[in-house]
Amino acid sequence: MEEQKKGKVLIVDDESMNVKLLDAYLMHEYEIISAYGGLEALEKVEEHSPDIILLDLMMPDITGYEVCKILKSSEKTRFIPIIMVTALSSLEDRIKGINSGADDFLTKPLDRLEIKTRVGSLLRIKKLHDELIAERDQAQNYLELAGVMLFVLDENGIVKVINRKGCEILGYPEDEILGSDWFESYVPELFRESARKGFEKLFSTSAEYVGYFEIPFLNSNKQKRIMSWNNIVLYDSEGNRNGLLVSGEDITERLEAESKIKRANEYLDNLLKASPIAILSLDSKKRIVTANKNAADLLGYEVGDIIAQPIREFVDDANLLEFAEKKDFEMIFYTKHDEKVLMNVSTSLLPDDNKKEGLIITLQDRSRLRGLFITPLTEDIEEDPNKTEVELEGGFIYLSGSEEQGPSYKTFSELVKSGKPGLCITRMNPDKIRNIYGIAKTPIVWLTKNKTTDQQSIDSTELFRIHPTIADFVNKVEDGVVLMDGLEYLILDNDFLSVVKLLEQTNGTIMASNSRMLLQLDPDVLEKKEFHLLKRWMRSVNGDVVGPENL
Repeated sequence: MEEQKKGKVLIVDDESMNVKLLDAYLMHEYEIISAYGGLEALEKVEEHSPDIILLDLMMPDITGYEVCKILKSSEKTRFIPIIMVTALSSLEDRIKGINSGADDFLTKPLDRLEIKTRVGSLLRIKKLHDELIAERDQAQNYLELAGVMLFVLDENGIVKVINRKGCEILGYPEDEILGSDWFESYVPELFRESARKGFEKLFSTSAEYVGYFEIPFLNSNKQKRIMSWNNIVLYDSEGNRNGLLVSGEDITERLEAESKIKRANEYLDNLLKASPIAILSLDSKKRIVTANKNAADLLGYEVGDIIAQPIREFVDDANLLEFAEKKDFEMIFYTKHDEKVLMNVSTSLLPDDNKKEGLIITLQDRSRLRGLFITPLTEDIEEDPNKTEVELEGGFIYLSGSEEQGPSYKTFSELVKSGKPGLCITRMNPDKIRNIYGIAKTPIVWLTKNKTTDQQSIDSTELFRIHPTIADFVNKVEDGVVLMDGLEYLILDNDFLSVVKLLEQTNGTIMASNSRMLLQLDPDVLEKKEFHLLKRWMRSVNGDVVGPENL
């Protein structure tokens, strides 16, 4: 085992025999340092930092009283025990020694046992003091290294202690903070009275410990910051409350970030709820975290009934739902009434709150991906079809670029009344069209979200159903005409390029047939580039389409 460190004893006496005597008494238990005058003693203290000093009073250069007074007035040496060794035994001499700071006295001639006992006793006290100082210094180091603000308030709210982090957060030097009134100096005026009342409540006899607060404070730039506070009441030796230990952390940025995230989540949640597409989201364990009404309706449930449920309860094979980006694959889902529904599914990865994998699922009923079944009908011919003034060559889409819808519907009605089978896809109420233009039999598809039992309709979000509907009609007729009115309505709920793709598909179908299509569009609702993109392979009804390029 490592040998215990010996205490260092400084023996000071101008008589060498006295030094040798004390050395002989103590050398086996302590490390001995010798000095033969007062000034030399001060040098040896500076050089060796002794644990105890045996100090003679009467020396030729400076007296032991003076040496003692110098050492006890220094912060560095004031706690070194000093035993005055003297032949003087009067009360006056002892009082003078006490006034200079001596800890004990030994009177010559010296007794060996008494010397060892006095030295040992004072060294034990010195050791306990050193340990206490070490613990205090270690605690101070912890205080300074803490990543949060730490400070102590007395019962009047005056700052008594503050660590380095606290000074950094407040933006003031330590000497400016210490002794200041916390509430007057660092709490915004609006919150000052309530904060002080809460502080005073902690010191009342009936108050209980209150731990966590979020309270604003002011830094040196007078900026209001938000701190999270934890308070511990301090007690004196008699059990009276005499202070408050406060730890605080600046959470301003965190609260701002949380607020932004909350607003973003609320925005996304609102988008999810308002989305015309059926959407589910899953956590890393494939439990349903969110669902919009369209998804719940598709499965026959209320939204609340499926939240937190495992997705396996609703699908035939949950293993098909991988944590990956996948587009347009088929899965069987079960409705509330155990009906099997074949869904078109797409998945996207989404990290959840714990930075684990989450999954967004979009669903479409496969049966709804097909267009409407159209039965071509012709109107009763009232006039000679050869007398019609309208001539539109088959195999083309014709653009009626006008804000007024009347001419397009008039052209369409004249063509169908001349005997051509027609299909009208419109935003207008079908009954109104039939009454105005005298169209009794021609199938009309209403672009609307209001589903009715007696009218074929397509929701604006069901863009994918329009081309199959037109293709079904065109494939059944030899020389037909299609009027489509409501492109502006479709653009509202779909991106513009998807609408362009629809028209490109439709154009391919029309070009491969003897039928024609009349597209009613107000060009003023489109940007110049968008308008050109749409009309680049269309013909004008009358050769004078007005568009953004002419404005």
